[in-house]
Amino acid sequence: MTTKRKGCALRPDAQAFDEIRIITVPRYKQSGLSGDEWRIHAEAQFFRKGKLIFSEGASNMEHAAGLLYSWYLHAQADGKAYFAGDGVTCDQEGCHEPVTVRYRRLFDYCRSGHKTEVTDIARYRHFCEKHKTRGDCALDDADLNYVEEPNDHG
Repeated sequence: MTTKRKGCALRPDAQAFDEIRIITVPRYKQSGLSGDEWRIHAEAQFFRKGKLIFSEGASNMEHAAGLLYSWYLHAQADGKAYFAGDGVTCDQEGCHEPVTVRYRRLFDYCRSGHKTEVTDIARYRHFCEKHKTRGDCALDDADLNYVEEPNDHG
């Protein structure tokens, strides 16, 4: 008999980041030669589950907006992006709430809808109270594809 290993399962619509902000950052420049003044630059901030994962700066908002996609790709290439859940915060994209329920997936589904029973590695998804009902529209992320198990964090 094989022992099932536990791991977090990716959701079909998992995103590398769930929030991206571009903000202006003021700084006071002091110079004996050219004088003192307030200056600003723009900073793009990439968040996942409320935590700042990556940031990059540009001279102004226009340049930051133009560079945003290249920074997004750079953050992924550098390994800053993390798609799987952490088992502590809700796996619903954009939600930072603590986990209240843990589900073990019964089947893997391919893009064509064919299912394969999960046999060797138990894959879990974790949701908060608000997002624990998954519905019946999707195959992979549907109530019928989950069995509730004890939650290690709750």
